[in-house]
Amino acid sequence: MRFVKYILLGLLLSCSSGTMPEVIRGVVDLSSWDLDKDGSLSLTGEWEFYFEKYLFPEDFQKRKNQTNFGKNPEEVAMIPTPYFMKTPSVWKGIEVNGKNLPGHGYATYRMKIILGENQKKKLAFKIKDQAHAYRFYLGEELVVESGKVGVSAETMTPSVNLAYYAFTPDKSELELIFHVSNFLHRVGGLRFEITLGMDERLIRERERAFILDSFLFGGFFIIAVYHLAIYFFRRKSKAPLYFAIFCFSILTYSMVVGNRFLYHYFPNVVSWENAYRLEFICISFILFSVIGFFTSLYPLKNKVLVIISWTGMVIPILFLFLVFLTKPVVFTEYLFVIEFGNILGGIFIIFNLTFSVYNRKEGSFIFLFGFLILFICAIIDILSIHSIIIFPRLLKYGLTAMVLMQAILLAKIFTGDFLKSEILSTSLAETNRAYSRFIPTEFLNLLNKESILDINLGDHTQREMTILFSDIRSFTSLSEKMTPTENFKFLNSYLNRIAPIIKMNHGFIDKYIGDAIMGLFPNNPDDAVIASIAMQKEIEEYNKIRKKIGYTPVKVGIGLHTGSLILGTIGHDERMEGTVISDAVNLASRLEGLTKHYGSNILISEDTFNNLKDPTKYKIRLLDNVLVKGKADSIFVIEILDGYPEELLEKFLKTKNDFETGNLLYKQKAFDASIEYFKKVLEINPLDTATAFYLKRAEYYSINGAPPDWEGGEVFLDK
Repeated sequence: MRFVKYILLGLLLSCSSGTMPEVIRGVVDLSSWDLDKDGSLSLTGEWEFYFEKYLFPEDFQKRKNQTNFGKNPEEVAMIPTPYFMKTPSVWKGIEVNGKNLPGHGYATYRMKIILGENQKKKLAFKIKDQAHAYRFYLGEELVVESGKVGVSAETMTPSVNLAYYAFTPDKSELELIFHVSNFLHRVGGLRFEITLGMDERLIRERERAFILDSFLFGGFFIIAVYHLAIYFFRRKSKAPLYFAIFCFSILTYSMVVGNRFLYHYFPNVVSWENAYRLEFICISFILFSVIGFFTSLYPLKNKVLVIISWTGMVIPILFLFLVFLTKPVVFTEYLFVIEFGNILGGIFIIFNLTFSVYNRKEGSFIFLFGFLILFICAIIDILSIHSIIIFPRLLKYGLTAMVLMQAILLAKIFTGDFLKSEILSTSLAETNRAYSRFIPTEFLNLLNKESILDINLGDHTQREMTILFSDIRSFTSLSEKMTPTENFKFLNSYLNRIAPIIKMNHGFIDKYIGDAIMGLFPNNPDDAVIASIAMQKEIEEYNKIRKKIGYTPVKVGIGLHTGSLILGTIGHDERMEGTVISDAVNLASRLEGLTKHYGSNILISEDTFNNLKDPTKYKIRLLDNVLVKGKADSIFVIEILDGYPEELLEKFLKTKNDFETGNLLYKQKAFDASIEYFKKVLEINPLDTATAFYLKRAEYYSINGAPPDWEGGEVFLDK
């Protein structure tokens, strides 16, 4: 920061070359000060001061000549005895010849510089904006004019101008004369420092200052836009909005004070009057936004503190009306109001932040540290503005420190929020995964729901799907041999092997019914058939393991049917579940039940068969046509043979033609002829339970005759 540079420079100079030269009774002696080696010099000290007088170089030359030669003492008396005024400062309230000077008026400032022999290089003056109008004479030449000086408000024109004048001295003594007029601001005078230095050095310093300002302005702008975007997308907290206002205010304030960045690059954009309006507007908004930012981050519960905070935000807003409705000559007189508000607001925030730090509120120490820097810089600037002390403007650097601290604080807070969001998201994801174990994600997708939170009672959709039912044969007798714990272990061991196969083949389990599984395949029946075959293969491997450890092998029947169904939620508001409702579901369940009659592994309906992409890729045989309760026509039942072990499958395929011929004769009531084919099948494949079932029926009907209304369908699916 620049104030650190000034401190270090002062220490360096005090160690190397003694104290920095000051203007004493209108004269500064630089014979022992090397501007090249020792650095630039601020011309602070006692300047000659002549109130309500415009004295020109020739006037002082005339006095010098008359004094030296003792001629015309009357003319000499026309130039009054100078009053030596500390500069930079203002003349308001200064007592001159027994009279307290007002803030408005005009005056002449004068001083001399005695250069050393080595100061003949190119030098330059850097003159900060003085808030009104002035003209600068170097020797007898008018070298700089800012605005137009006058003797009244009507005859003067103020200007905002950061001046720079380079020259090569041809004398060892320089005379500086400033004419200053002020009738439009609360105070007049040479308010800010005038610097003498080497031309190249001052140019470099000016360039560095503008680069630094540009960097700060860009940073303020980016941070402001960033936090404005945060507020726009997440309006839960107003802290980002207040911080954005704070940054925009700092950005604008920094551009209109100090190095006058705005007027350097855009000299005709803002008038002198509006420039001061803009400065006071920024100061008001800085106070407003800081208090708003603080109360948003750390909401106040005490009513008295709430009233104080609101008062601190209302005062700058009310002050804005004064700024907009009056001219600088009026509203600058009330600068003390906003300064007083800033000091009280600062004390209020520091007081509350101290308690926040004590109570270990998140980020309060960072806020307090940054605000203390800002508060100290603001106090120094207030003292400097009122000429109580002479010091460079530090507020924008304090504001920069404040912005950095607050950016860190907001980053910390929002990072914490993001971490909490991540934790919540992870937790929600885990919860959704947990819920998906009870309500499949495929179920939600079919209802066009992204989350279980979106599910409502009565949500439903109608789709054509393939329904799979599977059941363990003789599970009751099997479970009677096991304890409840062993039962659960067995079921989970079995289901852990079988259930993933359904998912791998683009299906999902709708529900578990004891040892039975109801699965749904939304895409195409082939997925269900392939899954059923894979399930039977897995059971074959599972039985090998069970056999090794002495457990009874299990046999599972699977039924598939394709049809239209309604999938949705039923129940009541406090307890609901997903389910499917359709005759197709009942038919799939009955097909699974038929596997017990026929001893089959996999049975599918003709609807499933007709919807297969390529039925020839599967090894099948037509098993039966079955009458369904409530339907006029019977349906064909097809057995999928692929799920059998290789040796057994070979026997099924070898006897397929004899089985189907016998079955056809059986349906035509040629029972004696069918018996011969069934016996041939059983000779080759004694494990063909379906053939044994038909043989037994054929022998019975051959002796006793078929029922009168018998049409070839063996089983009514009404149980």
